[in-house]
Amino acid sequence: MKILLALISYVVLTAGISTQDQAELPKGDAANAKQEITAADILDAQETLARLGYGTIFTAALDEKTREALKLYQERSGLPTTGELDARTSLRLFKDEVALKPPSDIPPRYSFGDSNWNDFFWATGVWTSDAKRPNKESSGVSSRVECVKTMHLCIVATGGTFTSEIHLEWFETARWDRYEITTKPYDLPCGREVMQISRQSKTVLAINTAVYKNVEVCTKLFGPPGKPAINRLSDGDKLIHERWAAFNSARNRLLLIPAEAKARLESK
Repeated sequence: MKILLALISYVVLTAGISTQDQAELPKGDAANAKQEITAADILDAQETLARLGYGTIFTAALDEKTREALKLYQERSGLPTTGELDARTSLRLFKDEVALKPPSDIPPRYSFGDSNWNDFFWATGVWTSDAKRPNKESSGVSSRVECVKTMHLCIVATGGTFTSEIHLEWFETARWDRYEITTKPYDLPCGREVMQISRQSKTVLAINTAVYKNVEVCTKLFGPPGKPAINRLSDGDKLIHERWAAFNSARNRLLLIPAEAKARLESK
């Protein structure tokens, strides 16, 4: 069986320092100690600051102009205004630079191929959770589902993030009638997944029920067992809209634009 898959790589756009980021940073005296930086580190910081509008020039040295730019950047970012290229500032610069990269991927449209329902079925799209709306951090990786009735088999092929790898899952079909395809449970380390395909509603659902084989490990990873998690194969349009909205928001928040420049922009 030939599986056609459009592999979409994507970059997770993030901005700001999250609680998790802060937890990874040094604490106490280690946080106050000067970071050992190289000329290349300084040049990277100067390039990012210049793109953000802080007017740095590329000297690869922590000169007075660079220190002043760092102080202003730190002040606007809610960081200690030291003028030093410390760990927190480096991390924030990196995240802000990533946030200002426009979305370059094109998530796939949702397609439901039921024209040969009695023998073969296919669908493409991206998996989204019913528990929350798509956002800028949702996966934009394409997935394709193919089911062959005579083989009693459904295969889900999902493109790997940042790589050319393709992840495959095999589901044995439990029922295939005029209206629905239902698979047998697919056992996972911390759950059991069933796929339901409805011809009437044109939906492909993956329903994951918590089945903790190792309660301690699974609870640490996913928390206490809750209601079944429902993911559906969806259209990528909402996802790309959320990513462009996040990009424009980050651009308005991060770029240091002089008042006279803003006035010119608003006058046109």
